[in-house]
Amino acid sequence: MDPLKLSDLHDVQDWNTFNPSMKGYIPPQQMELWHFRCYDIETQIRLFTDTDYMRDNDAPFIALSMAQARATSLTIRDEIFAVPLSPREMKFLATHLGNAHASRHIVQRTEITFKTDSVFMAERKTAVLRQLKASDGDVITETRIATLDVLKAGSHELSTAPMDNSHFATMFIILPSFTDSADIRLHATHESVTSTVTLPKDTSQSFSTVGVYTGVSDARIEVGADDEVVCITYHIHAVPHDDPHVVPRLEYLSGALPPLRDAFCAWRHALNSGAAAPRLMLLFLCGKPNYASYFKLSDATLLCHLAPLAKAYGFTLYIGHLLHKRSTTQEVYHPYKEYFGLNGDDLDPSNLVMPDDAEVDYEWDELRTLGGEIVARPALEDLATQILTTDDNLQDQLMEVLLNDDDDYEIEYESPYYANVVYKHIREPSFLFIAA
Repeated sequence: MDPLKLSDLHDVQDWNTFNPSMKGYIPPQQMELWHFRCYDIETQIRLFTDTDYMRDNDAPFIALSMAQARATSLTIRDEIFAVPLSPREMKFLATHLGNAHASRHIVQRTEITFKTDSVFMAERKTAVLRQLKASDGDVITETRIATLDVLKAGSHELSTAPMDNSHFATMFIILPSFTDSADIRLHATHESVTSTVTLPKDTSQSFSTVGVYTGVSDARIEVGADDEVVCITYHIHAVPHDDPHVVPRLEYLSGALPPLRDAFCAWRHALNSGAAAPRLMLLFLCGKPNYASYFKLSDATLLCHLAPLAKAYGFTLYIGHLLHKRSTTQEVYHPYKEYFGLNGDDLDPSNLVMPDDAEVDYEWDELRTLGGEIVARPALEDLATQILTTDDNLQDQLMEVLLNDDDDYEIEYESPYYANVVYKHIREPSFLFIAA
């Protein structure tokens, strides 16, 4: 159930012929809820449909980020080396580590001190995770230094095995050095696909940071003839915390987001077994699309992830446009003057207040398929209205929708002393319907 690519959104416009990938499909069954704030299937879907959790289906498993070089120092086994590294220091470093002719030296973290500030390291980590599209806005990460490698010409294996369940990516920082023209490439292989990043020929001007997800089948660095590089390895770990989050692991780069997949799986199981389960869920949309190809930005990302899941588990998606009105009639007093009729100067809209007990009207303007066809489903619209009126969370979200016009009022009766004014709040939100 790979999420759709944005360019393939038009595929869902004919729901009957839409045939998503079934990768990662789990037959309907009871599933554990993902987080203590997930009280039920509905809250789990709402929590994890925040598009911060969702990555593009073509997210890379290796990525390169560059940063301008700046002077710093590196201490290895009590010897200080200036960074960027000069050819003389590179030669001395190999001798210092015991064998100048060895193609590789590995130094453990307890023997290394890399003099750099926390801001720099945070910037390198953030930049490479952004390139890897590891974009869960609520995941908290930390970096831990692992080893330092001095590598001469040849192909060298890089370790990306996870150290524990929290270790989801490995970051390699290639230190700047003064070389004439370096030829350095890093490769990673996942599911028989190999991706390569190539470093600049001039390595003196930048720190090259390469990120790789743990669990790739092979990762290695190739160093050209007569070249030599110093590479520091850092492990990136997810820090446990109480907020809902999804650790951006390699297995989540394709296939459905696990919390959403599990929720749809459990939802279908509950419906099939006759257990109490919703017949409809409503999700707010930011825009007002009339068919799938008109979904933009976060709406498009949401649809790319939900459409394959909904189809795989036997649900149908619709687009609903709501006309939501709150209205009240109130007396507005104004100073006496010769009666010429009330005009805009006499009535200050800021004096109008919408009370909590205002009259409320829900009118579904139209219900459409993802292909844009208007459908008549009055029972579904009535159920949607019932859900909206009884769900406090949806009511809070509804009140956050911008008003069509802050000064929407109509004078019903006027006198020299007061006017009866009908004051209205009108909102027109759009929803994605997930119907059983």
